[in-house]
Amino acid sequence: MTAVSKAACLLLGFAGSIFAQHLDFGFGVGVKGGVPFTDILELGDIIATPTTALNRSSDYLIGPVVELRVPFGFALEVDGIYRSAEYQATDSTGTTTTLDAHSWEIPYLAKFRFPIPLLKPFVSAGGAYRSFTDLPKDIVTPTHNAFVLGGGLELRISRLRLSGELRWLRWNSPPNTNVVRLDQNQGEVLFGLVF
Repeated sequence: MTAVSKAACLLLGFAGSIFAQHLDFGFGVGVKGGVPFTDILELGDIIATPTTALNRSSDYLIGPVVELRVPFGFALEVDGIYRSAEYQATDSTGTTTTLDAHSWEIPYLAKFRFPIPLLKPFVSAGGAYRSFTDLPKDIVTPTHNAFVLGGGLELRISRLRLSGELRWLRWNSPPNTNVVRLDQNQGEVLFGLVF
């Protein structure tokens, strides 16, 4: 067998193994959690004075994830992410008000995993819906829909899939007539565990 024939056989074998790994089909259920690296609330233009402050006291993300994997690295994913966010708003007189901005975010994403063995990079895009549980509507006007982009790495160990990802969400523009308003851009780091 010549060197060209051996190289061709190795190339076909490698391509075949990648193709076989890329025929992954299944259904996954798990959990994702993480932290945002942007604030959910910001000061509106009405009272934006140097003596006015808005400080975040807690903020985390956690929730269930469901994924339908189809061949050739594609998947559909839906998450139910609970965000617990609490803020302290201090006005120019020194009065402090606590604002709870707890919400449920429902991202629905199309996902593509690159055909690399063991540690698979992926990209995702889609939309999201958000509903607040206790946001004071007289102070903040909620926005409900967003565009989502994401990317990360996934490690597969038997049936277990561990992932880490960065997501960027761009929410609809809220009116700027309130004391405090929702930030349009949201970035978050999420870690997942899916079976």
